Amino acid sequence: MHPNVKAVLEKIKKEINEEYGFHEDIPRINYGPCGVFAKIFFDKWNKLFDNKSHICFILTPTKDECDHIVVRLPSGELYDGGIGIHTDNEYLNKFLIDEMIDYDEHLLEKWSYGLDRTYPRFCPNFNRDKVEKIVHSNLDELFKLTGSLP
Repeated sequence: MHPNVKAVLEKIKKEINEEYGFHEDIPRINYGPCGVFAKIFFDKWNKLFDNKSHICFILTPTKDECDHIVVRLPSGELYDGGIGIHTDNEYLNKFLIDEMIDYDEHLLEKWSYGLDRTYPRFCPNFNRDKVEKIVHSNLDELFKLTGSLP
């Protein structure tokens, strides 16, 4: 992964965690709003860059519950707003990774348990507009640095 890409993705994670904080060492963005973050990131990344990303669902082994939603970067690594860049190994011992290669809004809506909802327990001050601003401004900056091929 290009150093500029890594630096910008790290900056997004830092800004998101500064905005929403943690609950028992787990980033609050990963408690519910992870699906919204993934959608915002996926849309902006794929609009700007030739090398596309896609959304992945971290499912229980029985495939009846989604624990987390992340983005698969073109490098093959996973990304979310709380942990940042990581690998499949983060999940493989307890979960299945279901990759949504072709975007399906209904499936994302299902596994995010609703994209347009509040998160009063773990991320009460979640604000979609703030997340969009953080993601969009940083990815726009990355595009300026790297062009269409990050």
